[in-house]
Amino acid sequence: MNIKHILILVFVSVAFMSTVNAQSKYEAELCDAAKTGRTIELVYDQDAKKGCLPRLVDVHQVGIGNNGKLYMHGWQHRGCTKGRDYESKRIFRFDKIKSVDVIDGVFSEKSQSVKDAGWNGCIGSNCFIKENICE
Repeated sequence: MNIKHILILVFVSVAFMSTVNAQSKYEAELCDAAKTGRTIELVYDQDAKKGCLPRLVDVHQVGIGNNGKLYMHGWQHRGCTKGRDYESKRIFRFDKIKSVDVIDGVFSEKSQSVKDAGWNGCIGSNCFIKENICE
């Protein structure tokens, strides 16, 4: 193995570890919120750039996708979604989360019923969650 191959291997290893660390930054906090039925204030992806208020989300589950990335499933009470502010169940990619603050909040009846029903990791026929980490 020459020096070029070793440098490429080191670079790829460091890049992979950076991605894993960036993904797991919010894992413990969001799992705790899921286990204790907490609401979070979430700044996601381009929200600040669009002038949107932080999203309010009841955290239902955190899981690992088939692609190895972390995802959060929850009920969004407030926040920009495709230019509108509406309530719905949503899936959030960890790599697009900019900040998380756990806040006081109580799950609405609709949110609690969605959490109680569980989530199988699918959207329609597209099943992309390999494993739930916490709920």
